Amino acid sequence: MRIEIHSFNGVHFDLDVEESETLKNVKQKIRSKVNYPVTQQSLIFNYNKIDDDDKTLSAYGIEDGASLQLRIAGEWKITVELMNDLVISMEINPNYTRSIRELKYIIQHKTQTRAEIQRLFLNGNELLDEAYICEAGIQDGTVLVCRPKMEILVNISGRKITVGTKEDDLIKEVKRQIRVMEELLSHKLRLMLNGTELDNMKRLCDYGIVDGSEIEMYKEPYTNADFVNIAVLDQGGTGYHFKVKMATSIRSLKLVLQDKYKIPYAQFRLLFGGNRINDFDTIQNLGIHDGDELEMFLCQCGC
Repeated sequence: MRIEIHSFNGVHFDLDVEESETLKNVKQKIRSKVNYPVTQQSLIFNYNKIDDDDKTLSAYGIEDGASLQLRIAGEWKITVELMNDLVISMEINPNYTRSIRELKYIIQHKTQTRAEIQRLFLNGNELLDEAYICEAGIQDGTVLVCRPKMEILVNISGRKITVGTKEDDLIKEVKRQIRVMEELLSHKLRLMLNGTELDNMKRLCDYGIVDGSEIEMYKEPYTNADFVNIAVLDQGGTGYHFKVKMATSIRSLKLVLQDKYKIPYAQFRLLFGGNRINDFDTIQNLGIHDGDELEMFLCQCGC
């Protein structure tokens, strides 16, 4: 059977195991994957620590598809406040996550906020990528603030939103962020600067767009695409409704859910017909039709 391991640093991986295997055997397999010493590993299942290495997986009720959370001795829990009011908790181990750059990649994994646009601040001071965590003043309980390298204003019918980006981002990347923030999964976007439409394959710097610049956005429904209305049901039965193109990826849908409901991207899975679906599949490839429902499953590990 196959189980999922969710590591403290945001790394997920699968393990092929037998239900008759002992916990110690599983930890040895984990070491072969990620090289964490067996004696430093702690595993959590259904919010409970399982610590008898001589017991089998079946004795703990662990079945095919189960998710286990991996903890390593010496972990710190820190909080990161991101753009758009998204707040995440992270577990890091200074023995394994050494630099600020590595920390940014963990944030990217959890939220899909690209590491290259992130600026991290502690008590108002920016932390450099090359700095070591142990030298930057970070410790257990620290609160970090994450801001983009630059912010631009987008005027949408008189209403302004702020988009985090960097000067060499492509226009199509800016559109992707706006599409997520505004739930525009069924509209074509046009970005304008001083009356000139911005080309998808050009960069912000090509148009002289810098931190604080303001551009205009216009939207229009796609006329040559197929659409479906779908619902995403959380574990409490609450439904979130979307109109999407058939070509929309599950990743795009998850990013909209993250932005709107402040649930970190890596902290939930979407299921269709009881089966977990890949983030890079599309609505069309999965055979999802108008009126279908997807299920949202929150990871017990809180990864």
